[in-house]
Amino acid sequence: MAFRGNEPYDIHGAPRLSGRGHADHAIVVGAGFGGIAAALRLRARGYRVTLVDKLASPGGRAQVFRRDGFVYDAGPTVITAPFLFEELFGLFRRNLADYVDLRPVTPWYRFRFYDGRSFDYGGSVEDTLDEIGRFCSADRTGYLRLLATSRRIFDVAFTELGDQPFHRFGYMLKQVPRLLSLKSYRTVYEFVSSHISHPDLRAALSIQPLLVGGNPFDTTSIYALIHYLEREWGVHFPMGGTGALVAALTRLMVEVGIELKMGETVEAIHVAGGRARGVKLSNDRLIPADLVVANADPPYVYRYMIPKKHRRKWSDRRIERLQYSMGLFVLYFGTRKRYEDVAHHTIWMGPRYQGLLDDIFHHQRLADDFSLYL
Repeated sequence: MAFRGNEPYDIHGAPRLSGRGHADHAIVVGAGFGGIAAALRLRARGYRVTLVDKLASPGGRAQVFRRDGFVYDAGPTVITAPFLFEELFGLFRRNLADYVDLRPVTPWYRFRFYDGRSFDYGGSVEDTLDEIGRFCSADRTGYLRLLATSRRIFDVAFTELGDQPFHRFGYMLKQVPRLLSLKSYRTVYEFVSSHISHPDLRAALSIQPLLVGGNPFDTTSIYALIHYLEREWGVHFPMGGTGALVAALTRLMVEVGIELKMGETVEAIHVAGGRARGVKLSNDRLIPADLVVANADPPYVYRYMIPKKHRRKWSDRRIERLQYSMGLFVLYFGTRKRYEDVAHHTIWMGPRYQGLLDDIFHHQRLADDFSLYL
């Protein structure tokens, strides 16, 4: 990658030109992590890039709030695949470590059970086995089997298929034999239970789908790849909060010449000749483009940002029938006291696990014995 002034050039030494003799213009709608990554990758490929978001600053759900001297991260609290961020900086021959201080978290999770016992998950494999042994010595061997199976799932579902377009039915169909060989028809809880016998450990080792709004008793065991992903790269925290990582990415975008339009609402995607040709803002201003990337929630994009006449598959009725993942109720509070016994991820487990999740996911009912994620 070479640079001439503020214009990036590809490996062949020429900017990506449109038929009109100037650099192709790409617009990215939505400045969450996905939109930021798309903007940086397009810029590295030679596009002139404009990133648009209705919020006042980049980050999407990873916004930062300030009140009474306290700083709050609104969204994600840890990073489990730091290499994905390192790769974005590497596109421009820069180092992530020069922009943000990313540190490993130990333990990854601390579980406090209803009877007062605790379980620290994370650190070395030996640390985890010692913790498991306090609950059930036989489950030590079971965890090693779980980890080995998780790696096999990871090798297929993440390494090989993680960047594939699963919206093509034919492609998905070709993957069925491989996914069946991994017993992906099992739920995450069934997968964990096939290796672990202690009920508290089963609960602790199957909570990962909850972090993305999925029920461990319904979600496919493909999500069990998270066990190996965490083991491979660890769990990390940007010093200063997730907002510090967003600030680092924003600084990089500015340095490489990406235009940021914050506080601008995209009303619609402009379609002409069967292709996205720009976006219309809420003030009726039209910004033309050669390429449009929408990082907003897909159901919203198809229903409200693309006119019906340009939608072949995504009718309003089809969108209404979609099932959505569970959201969160989050309480933010500030303290000036240190709590040394509270880990970065502390999960207080209530007396019920499956019954509680059944209440929430299937009956939309919040019981009095709910669990807490701190």
